[in-house]
Amino acid sequence: MKINKKLFWILAILYAAITFILNNVLHTTIGRLLMQLSFLALAFGLILFIYKILTISIKQFIYHRKK
Repeated sequence: MKINKKLFWILAILYAAITFILNNVLHTTIGRLLMQLSFLALAFGLILFIYKILTISIKQFIYHRKK
């Protein structure tokens, strides 16, 4: 299932707004859990980004070494 860009951004903005309201304005436990989920997703995204960069650079190094 592929999601289009417009729906993705609507969901992202909605999630950010709900997290902001529940965590910063109302100080609820659900808001804190959503904030922890956001931090976990950010950490996972950064680790995945670094992994992809390293795998691409290693493949390029091996490819250029063979020539």
